[in-house]
This record gives sequence, C-alpha cells and structure tokens, in this order.
Amino acid sequence: MSRNITRTAKSSLSQTSSAVLHPLSDPDLAPPASRLEGRPLRPIAFRPERSSTRQSDGAGLTKVGSRFRDVFAEIHHIDPDDVDLGLIRLIEALNADTDRNHAFLSAPQTKRTEFGVLHQVRFLVNVPLVLPWLTNGRALRRLGSALGGHTKLLTTAVDHDRYDLPVMEVDDAEAVLQIINAQRHLVKLDSYTSADPKKRSRIDSIVQFGVLEPPDIMLTQLVSGTGSAWVAEAAEGAQRLFSSLLGLDALALRSVHTLATAHWFDGGGARLRDYDADDVRALEEALRFKTTAAAGYFPGADQDVWLNDVAEHNPAAVAFQLMRTMPVNLTLRVQPDPVTTAQERNPVSATIQELIRSYHVPGKMKDAWQEADVHGLVAIGVIDELLAQRRVSQAERSAWLGEQTLPWAGPNVDGNGAAGNRLISATRLMAAMTAEDAVAATEHDREPSLSVVNRLLRQNSTRVHPDQRAKVAAAQAIAALHLHSTGDEATIAAALAATFRSNWFWKTSDHTGVPWTTQLMRPVAHLAEDAQAERRAAGQDGSSNAGPAQRALAALGAVALIANPGLIASGEALTQTGRGGGGKSADVKASDPSVLLQRMIQHEHGIHQLHDAISALTAAAEPTAPLDRKSREVLGDIMLRGMWLGSNRDPSKTPQAEFARRLQELADQVKACVDESEALRGETPDSILEVERDEDSPEEDPLYEVVGINEQTAEDALQQLLRLNDFFSTGKAYARAAARISR
Repeated sequence: MSRNITRTAKSSLSQTSSAVLHPLSDPDLAPPASRLEGRPLRPIAFRPERSSTRQSDGAGLTKVGSRFRDVFAEIHHIDPDDVDLGLIRLIEALNADTDRNHAFLSAPQTKRTEFGVLHQVRFLVNVPLVLPWLTNGRALRRLGSALGGHTKLLTTAVDHDRYDLPVMEVDDAEAVLQIINAQRHLVKLDSYTSADPKKRSRIDSIVQFGVLEPPDIMLTQLVSGTGSAWVAEAAEGAQRLFSSLLGLDALALRSVHTLATAHWFDGGGARLRDYDADDVRALEEALRFKTTAAAGYFPGADQDVWLNDVAEHNPAAVAFQLMRTMPVNLTLRVQPDPVTTAQERNPVSATIQELIRSYHVPGKMKDAWQEADVHGLVAIGVIDELLAQRRVSQAERSAWLGEQTLPWAGPNVDGNGAAGNRLISATRLMAAMTAEDAVAATEHDREPSLSVVNRLLRQNSTRVHPDQRAKVAAAQAIAALHLHSTGDEATIAAALAATFRSNWFWKTSDHTGVPWTTQLMRPVAHLAEDAQAERRAAGQDGSSNAGPAQRALAALGAVALIANPGLIASGEALTQTGRGGGGKSADVKASDPSVLLQRMIQHEHGIHQLHDAISALTAAAEPTAPLDRKSREVLGDIMLRGMWLGSNRDPSKTPQAEFARRLQELADQVKACVDESEALRGETPDSILEVERDEDSPEEDPLYEVVGINEQTAEDALQQLLRLNDFFSTGKAYARAAARISR
C-alpha cells in the first residue's frame, strides 16, 4: 500500500522544503506544541469489534463503522443490512479519532439551504483521504481547457437510486486524478511560492492552527464503466483542503495528497473500487508516511516524551499534526424540498449546488467567487440543460466547455452537422444564451432557450436582464475561444457582452424575416452577398430593418474583430471602450460595438470589412490581422470607430445611456481612490521613494502610522466624501422608486 503514496497525476511541487512555509521560519508564528493538546497523534488502527459479524471482505466492522451503519440506516429509513459495505469502509478509513467520532455519530445535526435540508454529523477525518468536489464551480469555467481533452469535463452530478446522495460519472480512475490536479492548478494551490498573497495567508493560518471551521463533506459515489467507489468530497471547503494538502506535501518532501485514491492502482491496474478491510488495515501504516520526511512527525509508544522532546522543539512536527486531520460536517443524507426542487432533474445534487452557492454567490456568500466564475457556472448549467433537452449536441457541448479545441480555419459545418470552426462555434454560444429562440425547442422541451438562462440566473441570485445574459455568455465564450489565459480576458469578455446585450441582436421577435441565428453556419461569401442584398432593399433605414444575413454577418464579424489573436497581440482588437485592445487613447466614440456594427452593415464597404475580418480568422491556415480592401490599413478598433463613428457625439446614444456611462466612470474613479488609499497605508519612506532597503536594516513603520494625514486635508476630504455618500445614497433611493413605478 505504501508504495502508492507518491503517485501523482502529471503534477509536482515546484518547492517542497518546509522552509518555504513562512510560519515555520518565523519564531513568532511557529505553532507551539500546546496546540496539539487533545488531538490524536497517530492514525487509528483497524480493529473490528469481536461481536461484529464478518462481512463479505472477510472482516467485521469497527466500533465507528458499526455505529455509522446504524445511524445512516436510521436517517435513510432503511435496514442496516442495506447500507453498502464500501460506504462503511470509507467511514472507517476517514476515522481519525474513534471515541470522539463515535460520540459525534450519536448527535446528528441539520443544515438548511434554500433547496432543502442536509443531515450531517461532525467527524474528525484524515485529510489525505478527502477529495475536492469534482464539479468545482470556481474552476469549472476554465477546467475543460486545462484538461486538454485528456478526460471528460465533469459538470453535474446525478442522484443515487437508493440513497439521498450524489453520484458522479467519470471516465476512469486516472480521470479523477487529472480533474483534481487540474483544479488544484487552476485555483493556484499547487505551490506555496506561486500562491497569491491571500491564498498564502490562508495556508499560513492552517499551518499555525489547522482547519478551524469544518468544511461540508459529501459522501459521493463515483461510477465508471469498469467500477465504482464511494469517496468523501469537500463540496464547500476545497480551498482549505488544497491548502492543507499543500502544507502536508511540503513538510513530507513528497506528494502525499493522492493517498485517497492509492488503492485504485494496486496490482498495476487502474480501476475504481471501494476500500476493503485490507485497505483500511494498511492505512494505519500508510498514514504515517514512513518513507517520507514526515516519518519523525509521529510519536512512539510514549506520547509525552515525543511532545516534550520533539514537538516542543520542532514546529514542523506540530504543523504536520495540525494539518493531517480536520473536523468536517459529514453529510449522511441530502433531503431536497419537494416544492422548491420540483423542476430539478436531480434534486439532491441541486440542493448541494445551492449549498455551494450560499458560500460564494453574491447575496449569499462568505467568500465571493469572481463575477466571471459565477457567470461561467450559470453558462455551464445552461449548456448541460440544453444538452439534457437534446437541443444541442454532445460535440457542441464539448466545444463550448473548452474540452475540444476547434481550429480557427475549420469548416463551417463538420460531418455531424455541428460548427466546424472556433469562430462559428463561439458565436453560436453567444447567440444561444442571449438571443430569443436561438436554440430551437423540441417536442419534449418547449421552454424557450432564454427562459433556461433566466431560470439559472435566478438560482444564482443574479439579475435577469440582457446585460447579465450577455455577461454569462461572454464568460463561457472566453473558454470556448481558448482566450482565457491571454491576459486580455476581461477586455475580450467586456466587448463580447457589450455587443450581444443590444436589442439589435437579442430581441429577434422584433426583427424582419427568419432569426439571424439560423444563418451563422452558412458560407461567409454567401452570407455577405445576402447582406448586401438586404442592405439595398432596406434603403436608408438599414439600421432598424437589418435582415437576418446582415445581423448574422455582423455577429460573426464582431467576434472575429474581438477575438482575432493578431489584433489582440497588437492592441487593436475591438473593445467596449473605444480605446483599442491595448488601451490606446484616441478621439473616437466609446459606444458599444453594436452601434459600430449597425453603421457598418448599412454600407457596402462596411460589409466588405466584416467579410474580410471573418475570412482573416477562418480562411487561412493561421489567423491573420484583417486589412481594409482600399487602404490596406489594419481593421483595428480605433481605425473602425474613426471611420464609422467619427469624433462627434454619437446621435444614436440616448441620454440615459450616456448618464449611465458617466456614472460608471465616477464609480471607477471612486474605486481607484480607494485602491490608492489602501496602497498608501503600507508605504514606508523607502518604498515611496522606490529606494531598495538593506536586508540588515530594521523594518520601517508605514508613513500612515508615523505621520498620518494633515488635519485640514483630512477634514476637506471628509466633507467631499460626505457629499459623495449623499449623492450615491439619494441616487439609490431614486432608482428604487423608479423600479417600483415601472412595475
């Protein structure tokens, strides 16, 4: 068993010395031996009770295993003999304190969410045997690309057919390791030195104190074509789990975080299977990590001697003991509310997802996810729902999730009838989540596609509005375009959202002819010809009466101008701001890209430019920057805005839109001032003059603490801030009143 401890899935730590853990190198932060009081200091030996009936794996149940079986059966209202032995062995493997956990099992507790009730018990577990929630919302948006097609992206769980617990279908045992390692990399917790300051601070805290607030752990069954396994997954608390595992890896000088899956690889094979009695028996030795630097972090027969002679003088030993176990809220049953979850296909899994949202989604959160990650989670939910309704294909889902990398220069349509190139696929994704009836209904599911998006927006406490639908689509389109790691992700997403939130695109019920979304997969030359014909037929009123070919060409051209790698690299991609992808400043309009597109599509030359922008991305073997047919100038943001919008005020912009833009600029300036004030708090005499301080010189106190702020300056600023506070508070009251009137 121990030989599998070091197994990794193509992952290693860049530094694994305990010296990288800051608290262990700072005497003032090093954890004292007193913090180990009352903690178990050795793994629990597997000792079946003498009175326990021998099970199918040749051994009886332990004291904790027997008690768990009875409690689990009572909560599920089933016979104890109907509890899976693999589930019981998992609990025996997790058990880090027999007496305490036996007592915990006698005191079940409940946790309520908006979707239902979770029946839980407090439990002290062995950290290396816990897995993260495999459908991690925070990393899910980027996970498909990170996996690189080596394994299927896991986005949803289904409900178990006998227990009120989740089931996840995975490709195989190796796939689980690949998903875990990709998650750990995406949340940047695979190395202490590469972690950002906030994450490093969390790691430091866990090194000093262990995990103090119990995370929620779900008993989950993983199923593949060759086997199944019960595992314990941290549905909420993956950051704490990964931080603990990172610390253990660093102290052991070895990757010990795959011990939870080591028994799947015994005998040279790789197959999902449950723990058996022999596996649990072997864990007592495996959890001591005898072949690693952690071997000395466990006491011998006399614990007091070890505490006084080892732990008292070796903070690394104390830290390892603090991190190797943690208290958790172990979920034995998920009981959905039958009314709230009536529309859910898998109410148990939906209740778990609501629990996760309650910690991270605006309006509910303790630790907020980035807005784009929340939007990505909504987008993935929409994609899975449309797949379940058979309104999109498996191939299209794979491309939209970033699992499959479509070429830029692929065909319009592949052999299965799906989009064959990245531009068309991403544009169809934007349309599917923003335009009315973009995805056709089926006989069994007639719910409009926008209603699916709206429903999932509400579930995630996000406002139902074209702006939000466009942001949801843009967040996922970044992954589908494989542009999430360019450094320009926010600029690209903002431009996509600003384009497709326009009524000119989304409100197809007001458009002439068939929906423009049906035209996206046509050859671009034919689409451009029809767009010219529609332009001529519309005469001078082309903006309001643009036909489906015009709008489809504009949509494809917009994505091409926003996402072309050549334009992005040179800082000339189409943006929301009118400043160019590189932040250049020019005297051009900052109108949303949709306004620019409406101008271009009314003119023969503008249609040529959109046609050429699409061809530059999809016609050649490699994407090239599009050039104007006449001037041979690059079709960049500033050039196009100067040509079509000029430098005067945009006549199509409403007073409300301009007012909203100026308000946003004001809010951005306020945020910039706040950021500057936070930076000023920490400035020292040397840092403010950018003088490099000698390492041997004493630490300097921040000027904010030593000098403070001139009293008159502070008074003047406070008066201005009071006026600013009144402006925003009164404005918010007016907005609420206007919203009530509009109802």
